[in-house]
Amino acid sequence: MAAAKLLIPTLSHFRPLTCAAAVSATNPARLVPHPPDLLKWIKREGGFVHEAVTITQDTTYGLGLVASGGIPKGSDLIVLPEHFPLKFQSDKDDEADSVLLPLSNRVPEELWAMKLGLKLLQERAKVGSFWWPYISNLPETYTVPIFFSGEDIKNLQYAPLLCQVNKRCRFLLEFEQEVKNVLKNLKPSEHPFGGQDVDASSLGWAMSAVSSRAFRLYGKKLPNGTHSDIPMMLPLIDMCNHSFNPNARILQEQDAGNPKMLIKVTIGGPELVEGRLLAALRVLLSNDREMVQRYNLSVLKSLSAEGPLGVANEVAAFRTIIALCVIALGHFPTKIMDDESLLKQGVSVSTELAIQFRMQKKSVIIDVMRDLTKRVKVLLSKETTTA
Repeated sequence: MAAAKLLIPTLSHFRPLTCAAAVSATNPARLVPHPPDLLKWIKREGGFVHEAVTITQDTTYGLGLVASGGIPKGSDLIVLPEHFPLKFQSDKDDEADSVLLPLSNRVPEELWAMKLGLKLLQERAKVGSFWWPYISNLPETYTVPIFFSGEDIKNLQYAPLLCQVNKRCRFLLEFEQEVKNVLKNLKPSEHPFGGQDVDASSLGWAMSAVSSRAFRLYGKKLPNGTHSDIPMMLPLIDMCNHSFNPNARILQEQDAGNPKMLIKVTIGGPELVEGRLLAALRVLLSNDREMVQRYNLSVLKSLSAEGPLGVANEVAAFRTIIALCVIALGHFPTKIMDDESLLKQGVSVSTELAIQFRMQKKSVIIDVMRDLTKRVKVLLSKETTTA
């Protein structure tokens, strides 16, 4: 027997797929008590993990990645060859996949996490799945808004999120019935989940796992030279804890002499403002069409490009973003100090998460306003000096 298969428990694949996500679990257990070593699996299968990167158990965030020592900016932390990402791929010659594909087609495009979630459930149920060392390390439960009480969903205070949470809750209940209707009376060889029952609980687990961990990266190259946009789960990389102020980023590279994709995490966070928004405002607020055409999109999207269309244009763009931030803050019924007072009073786990979310959202908006205000002052001072 190959060494890789020695790490695969033969019975744990048949754990019931009905684990409900519990809002009471601040530090949920993994799917199996003693899962395979994820770092060793990545390295053994051709991936790379920086020697200073380790997995640790945090009392607040659960399992996550930490650096045991200093890592220079620009260093590669994790590199995954193309066979590592878990994507929704269907084999038309496989009877089980022939059922999974039409089932996935019933999922609305905007709920893409459920489509990939079906693949995750299939691999979780499959004996000898390549991704079992990864899947077995996933949390047994998820603390996400779709499992909050109605009151705690309201406590999020962020209208776009409230709408999405309610939509997902309705979808899970309706999709459960569709799945049951498709799976009933199937032969064992046709069943995509190894004959196990799939309900709203297991569907919720899968969708939560995907929506909280997956990334949308480039897929196959299209005839026009661009790449398709495909959701993927990236083993180990998705253990990097989410942050409103990240210190690492994901890069997808392809060597000109090698068609295989490499996905890596490097030290260094994203821009303060979403590049597409900045580029759009710079163009919309410019009256000089010829000047706009001098620059490519990458320059117009970059915050580090100091006023490519002139100081007046840059100031106008920044002030527009600041105004949008003011409007966004005004939609929250409470202030950060109010939220802090509520947390001190002692609340449930789900209420605490909801309050922390809205506090972080407000903090990010305020930080953006402060940063852009400073940039406006610097630009105006330079304009005054040169006048």
